[in-house]
Amino acid sequence: MNNRLKKIHAWAFQWVNTKWGPVALFVCAFADASFLPLPTPMFFLALVLLNISKAYKFALYGTFGTLLGAVAGYAIGHYAWINSSGESTRLAQFVINNIPGFSEDIYKQIQFQFTKWNFWILFIAAYIPVPYKIFAISSGVFDINIAMFIIATFIGQGIRYYLFAMLIVKLGPEVKKLLDFKLKPVAIVAAVCLVLVAVVVVRVIS
Repeated sequence: MNNRLKKIHAWAFQWVNTKWGPVALFVCAFADASFLPLPTPMFFLALVLLNISKAYKFALYGTFGTLLGAVAGYAIGHYAWINSSGESTRLAQFVINNIPGFSEDIYKQIQFQFTKWNFWILFIAAYIPVPYKIFAISSGVFDINIAMFIIATFIGQGIRYYLFAMLIVKLGPEVKKLLDFKLKPVAIVAAVCLVLVAVVVVRVIS
């Protein structure tokens, strides 16, 4: 088992250290912000630790991957809840009419709060352990101003990635020591992330 884990570790980290590592990070961040749960922070950590001099370049890839993925999530939420005529879709009507405790009034109350605090909700969402796709899709459902959504996402996610990169640059050796002590989970998660990204890319291309 230990030898197998070492092979997974070597394979994963050799792969992310190639020229395709940043592209895979971009795809991973895109999918994670729109429709597929992926451990993007762990993947980002692996990339930066392998090449700390490119930490801020990787942060840029992560930021734009998340931004475009969030826009895709916004579109998913918008068109799944409201049709091209501005009316509720069958899915929205089903949820309103059949989900206990949920009604059109409650929906409007949530929409009001989301609309009132939209920028700050999206900004804070970048720093809490809740998948950002939830906020991206919800923004589409509530028809939040798309320009504000893009600005809030870009600022919040950009600061998040660059702070993460800065911390790794400052604490890189200490982080490496910590991961060397217990690196198996990191290797496994990174390998799974790469496999999922590859599967998604193949499906999209085909």
